[in-house]
Amino acid sequence: MNAKKNTANRSGFALLAVLMIVMVIAILSLGFLSRSDVELACGRNMEMRAQMDYLAESGLEHARGLILNPQDVASEYWTGEPLQQLAAGSSDYYDLVVLRDDTDPNDRCNYIIDSNSYRLEDGQKTSRSELRATLRLDPCIALWIRNDAILWSGFAVNGDVCCEGNLDSAGTIDGDAFANSLSGTISGRYETTGALSLSWPQVTVADFTSHYATQTISSGILSGQMLGPYDPVHVCYRNGNLTLAGNTRIESMLIVNGDLTVQGNGNRITAAKNVPALLVTGDLEVEQSGVLEVSGLVVVNGNVRISADSADVEILGGLFVDGEIVQTATDETGNNTGVLFNDPVFQPASGHTDGALVFNGDNTSVEIGTNAVIPNEGTISMWAYAAGFGGSYHHYLFGHTSTAGWTDRIQLYTHQHTNELSLGLGDAHSRHADIQNLNTNTWYHIALTWDPNEYVVYVDGVERATGSYTGLSMLGSIADIGNTGNPAYRIESWDGLIDDVRIYDRVLDANDVYPPSDGLLGLVGHWKLDETGSSVTVTAAPSKTAILTWSAAGNVEKWGQAAGAFFKSIKRR
Repeated sequence: MNAKKNTANRSGFALLAVLMIVMVIAILSLGFLSRSDVELACGRNMEMRAQMDYLAESGLEHARGLILNPQDVASEYWTGEPLQQLAAGSSDYYDLVVLRDDTDPNDRCNYIIDSNSYRLEDGQKTSRSELRATLRLDPCIALWIRNDAILWSGFAVNGDVCCEGNLDSAGTIDGDAFANSLSGTISGRYETTGALSLSWPQVTVADFTSHYATQTISSGILSGQMLGPYDPVHVCYRNGNLTLAGNTRIESMLIVNGDLTVQGNGNRITAAKNVPALLVTGDLEVEQSGVLEVSGLVVVNGNVRISADSADVEILGGLFVDGEIVQTATDETGNNTGVLFNDPVFQPASGHTDGALVFNGDNTSVEIGTNAVIPNEGTISMWAYAAGFGGSYHHYLFGHTSTAGWTDRIQLYTHQHTNELSLGLGDAHSRHADIQNLNTNTWYHIALTWDPNEYVVYVDGVERATGSYTGLSMLGSIADIGNTGNPAYRIESWDGLIDDVRIYDRVLDANDVYPPSDGLLGLVGHWKLDETGSSVTVTAAPSKTAILTWSAAGNVEKWGQAAGAFFKSIKRR
């Protein structure tokens, strides 16, 4: 009996052990299955999250493309759109909200983008991915000049600059510079023009007058007028020179097939959608106290000339100049506006009479033309103040050379290494020891009269030199205040101040020469040099300069001043 009982007990223990093993296996299996389900779910969630992240990132690229090409949207720039999809029929969507960052009014190249992706199931948004990015348009050319450029102290560029020559800046460039060479300070990096992947805008009269309705401007002067806005878009067209004489507003594209002159206050041009604001096939000249405000792209095929006498130019968009940009000095007679080279500096309260102009003793000058200014007999007078007489070269107060070079000229200068006032006249490189020695930090009135036979030099009204000369036949193109009058050798500037330069087409007698007085007959040039300087500000605004152009084959093309864009930051929200 006991043996049977023991056998039964062993069988029960064995069964129990088997049951325990089975139970352990079952528990382990259930745990494994549970973990597998969790891992599978996590994997599916991770896959979904990766898909939503990818979709949100695709949304950022979508926004980037349309910010770079605002021609494709109705508004100034793309502000976003909800319920966007990569594939039609999918249940996956993304919403985009785009906001331009205008916290800095001088920086219009930053955009904030919210890209929110999700799966839409039964009206519910699941599996969200929310990204916020800051996009920077760069490089973005605010100023493009296809020649050497000298930017004066009143010139400010908020954006990048391209100069297809040598760039010398005494102004402010808050951005990068692409140029053959650079002198001056910039806030960004310097590279050669070959590093810029942007083409010059192909803006022509024929393209825009043929593709848009044209409002013809018959008068050569616009004053106190309003043109536009037009629906549909028109272009305002003047075939010939045009003057904006004050309080003129144009809300359209202005095309001037000639020169454009700006006078007075309140002149404003605002571009229509997808067209430039201004095209000038000749020169753009902003005269004394002239004010011009432009919103959009400005293209000038000639030169830009800005009066140093309180002219004010503000461009929100871009300025593209095929010629030169120069600051000018006013000729009170209106015959010959002076062009400033290498940034001589106005001193409004430091002249003999009001203000004066400071020359650097090296390469500064004021170039004047010779339209009825340099006669075969006449008078030149000016006030001069020397800061120094050193250096290896002469220091020129005035210079004019004919097309033949040095052999036919009028020049007043101090001789190299000395303070001796000298004269070059006709074909002689005259040097007169009896023309007065000059002191530094002293104002002198210096005058020269000449006729076909003789000349006289006066200092403070006293005759200091006289004589005869030969060879004077003034057929040249330019003259310089403060330099040689020879563009190929303009490195001998006056070192100090010059004030109140006058030229007469007749010989004044001694009583009229000094003291200088107004109202005398024969005045053909008068540069007071009292200017306070001009102000020019160009701020890049890519959403305002994006335009449509046409290829040689007539195909429509998109152009913008921004050559690229990058994400400064991308953050998960």
